[in-house]
Amino acid sequence: MIGPRTFLEYRNYRYLKIALGLLGLSLIAFFFSDEPGGRSGSTWVGYGLGAISAGIIYWLMWLGIRKRDYASTGAPLRGWVSAHVYLGSTLLLLVPLHSAFEFGWNIHSLAYWMMCLVVFSGMLGVGLYALVPTSMTRNRNNITLDAMLERIAEIDMECQLAAGGLPDYYALAVVTSIEETHIGGTLRDQLSGWDDACGTSRALKKLRTSDIELTGDAKTQERKLVELIARKELLLKQIRRDVRSKGMLDLWLIVHVPAAFATCAGVGIHVFVVFWYH
Repeated sequence: MIGPRTFLEYRNYRYLKIALGLLGLSLIAFFFSDEPGGRSGSTWVGYGLGAISAGIIYWLMWLGIRKRDYASTGAPLRGWVSAHVYLGSTLLLLVPLHSAFEFGWNIHSLAYWMMCLVVFSGMLGVGLYALVPTSMTRNRNNITLDAMLERIAEIDMECQLAAGGLPDYYALAVVTSIEETHIGGTLRDQLSGWDDACGTSRALKKLRTSDIELTGDAKTQERKLVELIARKELLLKQIRRDVRSKGMLDLWLIVHVPAAFATCAGVGIHVFVVFWYH
């Protein structure tokens, strides 16, 4: 049985074929053009390839709107993403063909290098979105993040009850676990997936190294409290791995989306300068 196809395989690699066809035609037009002045961005072939490249860039930006328009009709989102990846990759060659591989220290070349940043970060995004969601699903083990956070709150209440009849040493450990445990924080904290100063980890270590001698029911309560704190620590590790995965996707968006808008602005300035000073 054939498994579900990814967006890269959409309609038997439809957009890969379109992208390769577009590159093939562009190469033919570039190498077989015979215009006065030779090859350059100012020839009809150069203008044509430039118009195609600019059109692809602005069309690709539409994906950000399309994927949030749930009432839209036409090609499914998987098809749009497939086209986004393959047609976006063609720009790495289409734009140099448009300029006849002439680059310099100017706004025109800056627009190209910004575009390269967008394309390569997009390729990284393809890898992230292929691996991270699967990793998040496996880490959650069919439990939602909200459910895990609710379980943390329940464990905190159970810990308070378990420490109720024990010496203050245990109550202080529970307070440390509750008040000095943090999830999330800065992007750096999220990406680390670990908190060296985690109150729960310190409380668990404190309980396990306690030299207080307890007997009877108190000993049973102590054992229960240690088990609860240990369970909470495992849940926190699971949650922080989930937060780290989401943080990686957020970091990618922080780079990819602003760079895409900067590229669009650079292309607009490039077109204006070319025609204004032509």
